[in-house]
Amino acid sequence: MNNRACQLALIGMLMAVMVCSACAPRPKPGLTPVPRTRAAADQLFQQAEKKYQASAFPEALSLYTDYLSRYPGEPMAPAALMRIGGIHARQGNLAQARASYSQLVSDYPDSPLRAEAMLEILSLLLREGKFADAVSHSAEVLRAVSAAAPQARALALAGDAHAALGDNLKAVEAYTRALRLASASEQELIVPKLRAAILRLNSREANTLAERPVDDIPMDYLLFQAGMVMGREGRTAEALILLRSFLQRYPAHENVERAQQAIAEMDKTQRRERRVVGCLLPLSGSYQAIGQRALRGVELAASQHNFDSPMSPMQVIVKDTASEAQATLIALRELEREGVSAVIGPLVHAEAVVHEAQAMGLPLIALTQKDGVVGVGDYVFRNFITPSAQVGSLVAYAIGTLGATRAVVLYPDEPYGRTFTGLFRDEYQNRGGEVLAAVAYSPSATDFSGSIRKLLRYSQRIPRESRSDRADSRSSGRRGRADEKDYDLAFDFQAVFIPDEPTKAGMLVPQLVYHDIKGVHLLGTNLWHSDTLLRNAGPYVQGAIIADIFSADSTEPAARRFVDAFDQTFQHRPGAIEAIAYDTARMLFDVTGRPGVRFRSDVAARLRDAEGFSGATGFTRFQPNGDCDKELRILEVRGNKFIELKVGGGRVF
Repeated sequence: MNNRACQLALIGMLMAVMVCSACAPRPKPGLTPVPRTRAAADQLFQQAEKKYQASAFPEALSLYTDYLSRYPGEPMAPAALMRIGGIHARQGNLAQARASYSQLVSDYPDSPLRAEAMLEILSLLLREGKFADAVSHSAEVLRAVSAAAPQARALALAGDAHAALGDNLKAVEAYTRALRLASASEQELIVPKLRAAILRLNSREANTLAERPVDDIPMDYLLFQAGMVMGREGRTAEALILLRSFLQRYPAHENVERAQQAIAEMDKTQRRERRVVGCLLPLSGSYQAIGQRALRGVELAASQHNFDSPMSPMQVIVKDTASEAQATLIALRELEREGVSAVIGPLVHAEAVVHEAQAMGLPLIALTQKDGVVGVGDYVFRNFITPSAQVGSLVAYAIGTLGATRAVVLYPDEPYGRTFTGLFRDEYQNRGGEVLAAVAYSPSATDFSGSIRKLLRYSQRIPRESRSDRADSRSSGRRGRADEKDYDLAFDFQAVFIPDEPTKAGMLVPQLVYHDIKGVHLLGTNLWHSDTLLRNAGPYVQGAIIADIFSADSTEPAARRFVDAFDQTFQHRPGAIEAIAYDTARMLFDVTGRPGVRFRSDVAARLRDAEGFSGATGFTRFQPNGDCDKELRILEVRGNKFIELKVGGGRVF
């Protein structure tokens, strides 16, 4: 049951109470009248409902809470708890929402809303990232509910939790059970998730699935669909295992002929020349979260390529690097033995394999900003956002478009801040600008007054009675103490660069305004591309400029196509990691499929093609040392969004 259905159910219960009250016969002499507390309780609940329907959620929350504290034994108490939980969830107070639903489950075990409350708890556990708890709770929900609809929703959510934990086989099983019980509209949401989970099965898991007993899962459906999906994605070995198991176990099934035709076609395909790309990703260990994100980007790229080019399918062999250097090297050697044409990755510990890949003559595109990766030879490349690329794009826009020829820097005195400050100073000088000052502060600081006051040396006081009237359209926030002074400040610089993470930047920028540093451009790194910055300092960072490799809100056609396809396939919007992995895979698929590309040396040579590539992350060209030359996206803070101002061009995949 979704939020809308829950809302209708609550309204229905309320109407039932009102109708019963209105239609009841008038009390006759000698009969007990309706208690006044019931009437008062109903009136209070109706007041809360009116506020809720008017989207006045803080007032509604207060009224529902008052109702619950005064009338915990009244019939609408469970409905009040559902409303309280829903409001907390809407406001992002997930733990409080879960506590409200849990109170309903424990205090009102006979309420018809108990099952819905348990499902909401399960959904909240997923939103909080408590996937193991979600798996455990889903079992409780399935024991408590018997109707098909809530069971289908609980199983689908359990599938999401298993998928997030990397337990793809259990995710496949949960989604399949959910599909059997779900309505037609719910099936449309579950099918893409089941397909994605099937594609994440490795060879061992595919074998396990082929041998799985029937029990409560429709194995005929699952074996046939999984085999067909694997076949369409170029996973021939796994597809043959699953489809042959299907034929053996269900010889009289209506889909036997289709399975036989698919097997025959795959046998022919195996005899044709195959294009195989390897992939090194941390699918376990401390970096498994970003590894799983990158894998989704590669999977989408492979799916699109094989759909568009069925006669020249691309096979991707994925190896888990376990987030360890030695495991990464072992995985690279395994890919070499399996004869891949090129390698996507790794994301971490790339320095452990780049020299080996060069010695093998195996083209490798690392997805990392770490030093020491490129420049080792003709076969090693990098496709990732680097500090120098960020600073280059940011400074080019600041000087060339904003006209900010003089700048200052406030930076944390730690490696990240020092690295960006040095690059920023050099780039400004190279482009004819000037950095007047670079002032450090402690990474643990919360009061930045001492550092900020050093910037005031580069200002002049202008008495208010003699100043010229002008609109300060670039003000970076509220006025602070300006009304207490009889002068304004004019600055020798037009921009302030702050290379720090969003929480710290969100504390620092308001203090700039407090010290009257306004009317200048704020520049940040891609770490600012975060909702955290907008929550902490939204009014103060309006107009701030950053450079980043990807924006899910981009209107550029290639990015828009990628975001829409990813959202449709995986039911959530992609981030930069998914986009970079997707573009890298499409790059390699494009290169290996070109006429005349037969050897690994051909792949490496074509990657250095001066024409470059355009994709979801913009235009990419590889430099002679193998590093990427990317024109990043320039983003500006407007309201509660990051608006794209400038993108590159080039050949679209």
